[in-house]
Amino acid sequence: MGAGALMAGEGRESMTAKNILRVKWRALAVAGALAVALPGGSSWAGAGDTGPVHLESVVVVEVPDSGHLAGTLAIAVRGGFTMPNGVNCSPRFISTLKTVDRDQRMFMLLTAALSKGKTVRLRITDDPALCAFVGECSLMWVGLDP
Repeated sequence: MGAGALMAGEGRESMTAKNILRVKWRALAVAGALAVALPGGSSWAGAGDTGPVHLESVVVVEVPDSGHLAGTLAIAVRGGFTMPNGVNCSPRFISTLKTVDRDQRMFMLLTAALSKGKTVRLRITDDPALCAFVGECSLMWVGLDP
C-alpha cells in the first residue's frame, strides 16, 4: 500500500470525525449569528410609543396571582390605546416585571398621573423576556404630560 492509501475502515472513521467537526462548526456559526441578531432580546419583538392615554388603574402585585408574578407592575388604560406598528399585545393592559422598574420610578410617575388625572405617553414592547404576563406588553418608559 502507498503512503496515501487507507486501511479498511480508516476512511469511514476519518470521514465521521470530519463530519462531526463540520456539524460542530456549523452549530457554532448559527449560535454566533443568533447572538448578534438577539442583542437585547428577541429579534421578532416589537417596540413603540403610544399616547397620550388616561390610566384606569395602577397596581403592584405583591403575591403571585392568576399568572402574575410578585412585584409585577400592572396598568389598565382607559378605553385602550393605539397599538404601535410591529407590536402585538393587549390594547388595554400592560404588565411589567419588577426587574424592569427596580427603582419604581415608572410606578411613581404612573401613580402621579392617575391621581392628578394627567395623560401619559408610553413606550411599550412585546418582548417575552420583559413581559410579565402572556399577551400583555411591558413598559420601557413613561412620560407624564403637562
